[in-house]
Amino acid sequence: MKSCRKARSAAFIFYLLFCSVSFAQDAKRPAFTDLGQFNYANFLLGSREYSSAVREFSRLIENYPGSPLLPEAQFRLGESYFNSGRYKDAASEFGRFISNYPSSPFAPVAKTLLEDSKQKAAVARLPVIALKDADTGGAEGFLRAAQVTFFEAKNSGELDGELKRLKAHGVNTVIVRVFHNKDDRFYPLASPKDTRGVYFKTTHAPVVDDLLSTIVSLSHKHGLKVFAWMTTRYADYGVEDDASADCEAYDLKNSVYARCKGLDLFNEKNIRRLEGIYSDLAACAIDGVLFQDDLVLRYNEGFGPHMQARFRKETGLFINPKDLYSTAPDSPSVQYTSLFWRWAAWKNKRLLEVAGRLRSVVKKRRPDAKFAVNLMYESITNPASALAWLSQDLNAAVKAGFDYYSIMAYHRQMEEELEKGGHEVRGLIREMAEGAAKTVGDPKRVLIKLQTIDWKTGEPLSNSEVVSLIRTLRSTSGVSLAVVPYRSDFPFFELGAAGAAAR
Repeated sequence: MKSCRKARSAAFIFYLLFCSVSFAQDAKRPAFTDLGQFNYANFLLGSREYSSAVREFSRLIENYPGSPLLPEAQFRLGESYFNSGRYKDAASEFGRFISNYPSSPFAPVAKTLLEDSKQKAAVARLPVIALKDADTGGAEGFLRAAQVTFFEAKNSGELDGELKRLKAHGVNTVIVRVFHNKDDRFYPLASPKDTRGVYFKTTHAPVVDDLLSTIVSLSHKHGLKVFAWMTTRYADYGVEDDASADCEAYDLKNSVYARCKGLDLFNEKNIRRLEGIYSDLAACAIDGVLFQDDLVLRYNEGFGPHMQARFRKETGLFINPKDLYSTAPDSPSVQYTSLFWRWAAWKNKRLLEVAGRLRSVVKKRRPDAKFAVNLMYESITNPASALAWLSQDLNAAVKAGFDYYSIMAYHRQMEEELEKGGHEVRGLIREMAEGAAKTVGDPKRVLIKLQTIDWKTGEPLSNSEVVSLIRTLRSTSGVSLAVVPYRSDFPFFELGAAGAAAR
């Protein structure tokens, strides 16, 4: 009987955490081409994101050595260096370009820019570019968190004991699931009144049980902070059958539009409803909110009349799917056009606007509440793919001024998707933490999340495997840390040690 319950729990955790957002496994991503990569880099250059343009033009040159786009890519790389004030690098790149492509139509301009770069490098120091402080309201220190899909407690007394143990082991924050999807496992101490909805009082969605108030009260009793882990796009509780609320996607294979999972976040009616839900969430004495990783739009999602009207109003353009994607000759690969990159960045802007509005309604009732946004690991390792596939952009998120940036550094998942060994992925996660900390400007505001179970089997990972990653990160990066999902048998004192090391 115990093994059956364990199997059901494992299946639930897998479904909850990853069936809805395991983008690499439930659909094959369109492959990048040299033209798609060039269009993305050129988009960044045109958007004056010069440092990012340097990175992406460099990737094109490295990854597509035989591409006919190399001459212009190298010229644009020099241009990106020049515009970012890195004149010494610009001079080197323009000199290399002139040597490699003396007959290029860009050569005359490159010669002029080469001389300008040399002169500027001689008379001016390389400027120190300071990251602008985001308006975070003073994000408080290092998080040592457990992300909770459900507590094992069957009553408030047992819950009190679980929370007391977490605090004693050095955890300072619990990130608690406050939403419930159909077929999810209920909290054992809940008295369910619906099969879908939320775990707090609201008039805008079905209430499964007002459990959050109890969790918050007991957590605060033991000095633990509580972040409410809440959905956005997938919070269609109570309006599941309203087709007008649904997101719209484009089926590239069959060239037709289709409904997709989740709310249409370009529809103001949906946003106002979400604002009502989040305002009611703030009636609980929560310390913060973690936006669930459904705050994304895939490469073929986000269509519909509301999107079209807003895009035309803001840009004067109309979106035709045929203008976003093109097929390379004699290849099944999909190329992303220049318009696609503009649209993807625009979708990202909308997602961040929605997050900002939800943050505002919470802060009206909880001025000190902190906010964390979930980001896929590709936001660090492959920004082009993150923007194309998910409409996510770490740089844009930083400008939006969240308190914490939650990077889902799930090592087993990364090993499979990236086809890399454990040692290599461990090094990559360390580099991700350091890179994100540099982008954010404060390592404590980067929350690296580590998995404690195998997503495929639902079986717990060995404690030593996860602890090894915790120790690697705490010795090198000083970032905040969380483990997901919460397991009562996990040695949480290792997170406490991480917090002590960071201080």
